[in-house]
Amino acid sequence: MEIKAIDHNVNIIALQKNGKNYGMCCAWCTQAAADKLICCVGPQSATGRAIEKGDIIGFSNLNKAQMPIAFRLGDINSHSSETDKLAGIDYTVDEGAVLINDARVVVKCQVIDILHLPGIEMENILYLQMADGKENGGEALHIADLPM
Repeated sequence: MEIKAIDHNVNIIALQKNGKNYGMCCAWCTQAAADKLICCVGPQSATGRAIEKGDIIGFSNLNKAQMPIAFRLGDINSHSSETDKLAGIDYTVDEGAVLINDARVVVKCQVIDILHLPGIEMENILYLQMADGKENGGEALHIADLPM
């Protein structure tokens, strides 16, 4: 059985760390409580490898008009710490959290923990505490909206 993807919103996880910009498309994320998020980040991602417990990161839930951002930050051929995939994207930095301007929802988060579950030990499950954010509105961009 092959399923392309279970439909989810398209989200961006991004941060500035050690003088570098990091950003990635993170389609597997859920709000676990009023102030908690859980996100799955693959081991192939330079951004995922850079994130550590205690880091402040940005979470941006994209709107439909931001599909080009999803393709830029979700490009599987650009998993490189040498590429600034945020170049040319309109964003704001708040204590290291990179927030995509005009995204449907933007949230500054702290990484509470990074978990590894049996069967998917290579994946980083980020447990995030939402610190501050805002809703800008607009229709959410979904995985199902992306041409594959």
